[in-house]
Amino acid sequence: MTERERIVAFLRELDRRSAELEAAFRFGTAYLHSQLPRVWSRNYLVADTDLDEASAELLADEANRILGEAGMRHRKVELYDEEAGARLEPGFRELGWDVHCDVLMVARREPDRTVDLAQAEEVSIEELEPVWAEGIRSEPFGADEEVVRQLVANKRVVVAARETAFFAARINGAIGSYCDLYSDGSTGQIEAVMTLEQFRNRGLARATVSCALAASRAAGHDLTFLMADRDDWPKELYRKLGFDEIGRVYEFVRPAAK
Repeated sequence: MTERERIVAFLRELDRRSAELEAAFRFGTAYLHSQLPRVWSRNYLVADTDLDEASAELLADEANRILGEAGMRHRKVELYDEEAGARLEPGFRELGWDVHCDVLMVARREPDRTVDLAQAEEVSIEELEPVWAEGIRSEPFGADEEVVRQLVANKRVVVAARETAFFAARINGAIGSYCDLYSDGSTGQIEAVMTLEQFRNRGLARATVSCALAASRAAGHDLTFLMADRDDWPKELYRKLGFDEIGRVYEFVRPAAK
């Protein structure tokens, strides 16, 4: 398999393992979790079948039907097929949906400069839970404490689904930046990189991601990847750390369907 094929297989397996319920539909599979209805990443449709026949309107109709019947207020459709995602992007924009495009980036090169790995360390989920909650509260959607609770609980779902390690960097003993490392066989994914606002611009994310990458390689992974927002700046940091873009995945989201 190519690197991209391995990554998609890795992500699809996490879809399956993390779901409470799977439901087939015309263009793919819906993954649902009734205990986490406010977590978009646990309640969504993956479109990967008969995509030549798919349109934004048809996929939106399926999302309305499946997620609506499950009692979800949001709508989300995910595509791992880059060409289909790019083709469908204008149609979803016309429908008023949000478009999120993530670049798949693989660690292939040495970083632009040496990183002191002693700045970061592996930490426990128990230590990180209150820090996650603080980070979520800083986001636009973080004013809703039920959303905060469910997003933190979602971490436990992922831990149960896939081997996971957590890494963090500190300032004066306080965790300022963190990320996850998911492992399966010879593949590792660095995910959920976050630096709390009061600790930004101090190189903590560089240290945290570098520590996770070193741990991935030490675990024997010959492929380590991460996903970065196409339209945001962190991908430039990851390029400096030796990650190269190899493809894209698309998410089409309607935050609160009426």
